[in-house]
Amino acid sequence: MAGEFKNTVDKMTDAMGGAAGHMSAAMTRTANEFVQAAATSDLYERTSAEIALRRSRNDDIRAAAQKMIVDHNTSTHQLKSALSMRETRDVEHPKEALDKRRETMIQHLEEAPDDSFDSTYLDQQVLAHEEASSLMKSYAHGGDNPQLRSFAEGTGPVVARHLERMKTLRANL
Repeated sequence: MAGEFKNTVDKMTDAMGGAAGHMSAAMTRTANEFVQAAATSDLYERTSAEIALRRSRNDDIRAAAQKMIVDHNTSTHQLKSALSMRETRDVEHPKEALDKRRETMIQHLEEAPDDSFDSTYLDQQVLAHEEASSLMKSYAHGGDNPQLRSFAEGTGPVVARHLERMKTLRANL
């Protein structure tokens, strides 16, 4: 019973953090904020997907997690490439570390009971991809750096596909 309560509290904490992240992402306009947010999002996606590959026994979830690793490695590479351009020379390179909110989400994922791991993972993925989608749309439409706006425009559709896939997996669980 105590484990169920903790799992419920963890999911509520993740949901509240996701809502706050979604609102923050929608207001991101500066290149430095965008770069850090995008890099942190990619790192969270790769880290959580590695956990899913290790813990999930659902083949569809494992395949989606593998896709997350490949696509978010690509996104990270494209972001680094954009940061090597003359147009972004004044933009700070991101710290390659999770923020406290995503560290907590990873901890919740690691601690999720086996029988609710898949639902915890998918709930987090929907939250994370809603936030990332908001970030990409917001920056693509109002960001202050043309090179990074282009990156956001190109990355947005991939994030949208991920979001739809995670929603479908969650609905079918």
